[in-house]
Amino acid sequence: MNKRILIGVIMTECQVDFQKEILRGIISQAFKSSCDIAVLAPLHNFFMDTPHKQTEKKIYDLILSDRFDGFLYGRNTFYSEEIKTHIDNLLLRSGKPVMLMDSADHRSFETTSIDDCAAFEQITDHLIEVHGFSKIYCLTGPRKVFVSEERLKGYKNSMKKHGLYYDRTYCYYGDFWREAAKDLARRMIRGEIERPEAIICGNDFMAISLAEEFASAGIRVPEDIALTGYDASEEGYSFSPSITSFARPNFQMGAEALRRLYRIITGRICNRVHNENGELRTGRSCGCPDDQRVVQRLHRQNRINARFESNMLMSDMLFDITNVDNTVSFADRLDNYTYFIYKLRHITICLTKKYIESPAGNFTDKLDFNIGDDIKTVLEKSAVKREPVSDSYFSSLDILPVFDTERNYSVAYYISPLHYNDNFFGYSAISFGKEPISFSTLYLQWINYVNVALEQLRVKAMMNRTISTANHALLYDEITGLLNRNGMEKAVTSLKDEWSRSGRTIDFIRIHLTGLSKTYFQSGEDKCQRIYAAFARKLCECITSEEICGAWSNNTFGIVTPLPNRAEELFNAVSEKIKASQFSDGESCNVDFSLGQFSQQITPDISLGNAMHKAAVNRVFTYSISESNANPQFDKLCMLRNRIMKNPENPWNISEIAESLYLSKSYLQKIYKSYFNKSIIEEMIEFRIEKAKGLLLQTGMTVTEISRECGYSSYNYFVRQFKLAEGVSPSEFREREAAKQ
Repeated sequence: MNKRILIGVIMTECQVDFQKEILRGIISQAFKSSCDIAVLAPLHNFFMDTPHKQTEKKIYDLILSDRFDGFLYGRNTFYSEEIKTHIDNLLLRSGKPVMLMDSADHRSFETTSIDDCAAFEQITDHLIEVHGFSKIYCLTGPRKVFVSEERLKGYKNSMKKHGLYYDRTYCYYGDFWREAAKDLARRMIRGEIERPEAIICGNDFMAISLAEEFASAGIRVPEDIALTGYDASEEGYSFSPSITSFARPNFQMGAEALRRLYRIITGRICNRVHNENGELRTGRSCGCPDDQRVVQRLHRQNRINARFESNMLMSDMLFDITNVDNTVSFADRLDNYTYFIYKLRHITICLTKKYIESPAGNFTDKLDFNIGDDIKTVLEKSAVKREPVSDSYFSSLDILPVFDTERNYSVAYYISPLHYNDNFFGYSAISFGKEPISFSTLYLQWINYVNVALEQLRVKAMMNRTISTANHALLYDEITGLLNRNGMEKAVTSLKDEWSRSGRTIDFIRIHLTGLSKTYFQSGEDKCQRIYAAFARKLCECITSEEICGAWSNNTFGIVTPLPNRAEELFNAVSEKIKASQFSDGESCNVDFSLGQFSQQITPDISLGNAMHKAAVNRVFTYSISESNANPQFDKLCMLRNRIMKNPENPWNISEIAESLYLSKSYLQKIYKSYFNKSIIEEMIEFRIEKAKGLLLQTGMTVTEISRECGYSSYNYFVRQFKLAEGVSPSEFREREAAKQ
């Protein structure tokens, strides 16, 4: 048997009534056409740019899987233009046919839409013919959005048909959300706009917002102003007064979109599912009584939701699934709580290899996700029966193993990301079997519990590993790997009795890298740490097994040795090695240092700290690379360079800098370039461009905002300088680096 066609559905907020109906039509038609469905279903929309949302959208990388044969794309369900553009690009890269739903014509994709014009005309007819209203306003969606313009067109058709007056002051564009409706209501309340007899709204949310604002000002609905909505949402009918609305034929649109995509993919026509037309649903907001069929259905659904929500919130689910130490125990615990997902027939929890192996890493490691990453199923459950899972990984290119199995029936899965802030863990896939339904809002809470538990499990596993190696972390220096001060004191304590009995005189040697202070101002902390670590390696090559060597303090090494005459030997040996290091790429640690020495017999009450202090005071050898840095202005220039590096956006003025250093402008520029091989202006530009690159990669700021943040008053000048330095514009740089990830 050949594998079935797999259709990807790109949509957000699948728990909303509007989207639920579209999905019901898609899945019903897919089952009749013997197709599989994979709905890439994030849990939130993307109108706010946060690390959590940025990670959540990684689920759309699955679009690039060759397993998909085509896509249905609910582009208008997304609020953010940024996420729309991101998904558009992924779909274009996939090279698969794409069918838009409820959108205007698109230059790259086919589209299927509903006749909102006729439906809106029917609602307006109802207000005119049943209630006798003549002065009616229309509040539609955003300007130049296809569905907004179609609904406005339907309103105008009805007004023309009935010979009623209207002009552009009767027509208002909104946002399909609350703010535009609230603004319109407040302007009417203040008397800036003349009040109508009725307002027909582009959706129920705007009608609800109008009613709330009117109520706060003592304006009654429908007695003073009648309202209608659109989309026939549960929220609209649960509101008081219930909103008269239109049950849009979203089911039919979803089914028709799939039929058209199926024909593009296969060249064949599939049989239609039973047609479900839209209908007017009356409520009290226009003066009509409630539709009792709808009231009964909503009451039943609310009772079910309330029971499941109460059971979950009163359960110990969150505490139980977070109190685990490994993924096996996590899956065992989670198995006990899958019954909270209403009408669930199958669930699969998949975790990435990066997540499963993350306890071996660091807390700061980012768990990213890219298509093709290895992934493993940790929980698979069919209805009430737990199924065995394989211990091997599969490629996320395959999405789910179920799509590659031979079956005599179609399946539909909702695939949602598992993540916490900017760490991606895997995904959850749920199916409702033969029923063409979507998940409820309660699933959002359920999967958020899962996300919290997975993060707790990851942190706990890393903490357990950290605790097991705590002694190592407490006793060793992070940069050099040598004993730190605590480690040295413990090592000396362990040998104190032996050395005391032998009556040996012990040498305490302190090596301080004096040249690193200049390097810090000249080249920054990272280079200092590299030199420090390289110097430690060279020093260790000169240390014998009888000696204790460690990182005593910042830029300082300590050696405790029972061997005689070691100070001069060590100085000469280390000097030769660091001199030679300047000819080694990446290992150069040729830096000024001083060596101090203090000798004492070991006694039970000896203080290592006091001995090292006396060694610091008794400096016996000094190593200097050259005398080139003897100029007294050098340290000042290093500090100046460091200030420019940290704050390149400041308006640095060479005349003012020269005056503060008591130098002439020409001399300042001459000696600065002699030390750093670049002029002050060249370095300032370089530091600004580096800061801009960081902001482009790490924030969602616009290029204009970044130009200002980096000290540029002219956007065009910033772009020219950036392109001169990097070879591409800031926007191209951001896109190029994003593509590499």
